Amino acid sequence: MAQTSSLAKIIDPPIDPVQMFKHLLETVDQGKPEGSFKEMNLATIDDEFGVLNRTVVYRGLSSDNYVFYITHRYTRNCKNLQANPKASITFYLPLVKDDADGKDTTWQVRLIGATAVELPESEMDALWDKEDLPAKIRGHVFPCGEPVDYDQLKLKHDTFLREHLTSGKPIERPASYTGWKFQPQRWDFLKVGQGLIADRFQYRLQSNGKWESMHVST
Repeated sequence: MAQTSSLAKIIDPPIDPVQMFKHLLETVDQGKPEGSFKEMNLATIDDEFGVLNRTVVYRGLSSDNYVFYITHRYTRNCKNLQANPKASITFYLPLVKDDADGKDTTWQVRLIGATAVELPESEMDALWDKEDLPAKIRGHVFPCGEPVDYDQLKLKHDTFLREHLTSGKPIERPASYTGWKFQPQRWDFLKVGQGLIADRFQYRLQSNGKWESMHVST
């Protein structure tokens, strides 16, 4: 089979990066079960290892349209953000159907030069109420990053679950439960597919609070 080469093209991007992001997520969600979660890769500055990244669950957009996620204050990622709020986030969105050219394409969305801001305490109860049971139990009984004995941990979990089901009471939100939103300096969208050279579209935050947008080379 003869090889071919062409250029991917991001067509008619909106003036606002959040609109672009929402459109991509809506496209990815088509045909998926309701409530399917998405992951994002979060990189933080760490005193011990320099840079640490991990894949976390994307929780949505804050009331002021910033990407946010949920964590606990005892985790290393939270301690990293408390010590140095600079972070970077990447979303990998495979096989997005592009109606413009009829091809399946892969997208990468990056939040570059983001500053993490902890969500206000007043918003945490509503978020806690949406958590599923395993997440609520984990917030109470699971240590983070500590060596554990599986059997002891399972016993602790099962005891907590049994007491919860017996009491019939809701699980209280632990003081450690928190969330962070990320305010980026740039939104970077990259589109590529088989036999295509990637196209890249970037939004750069200006001093007046407006977004300057442009195609940039890959």
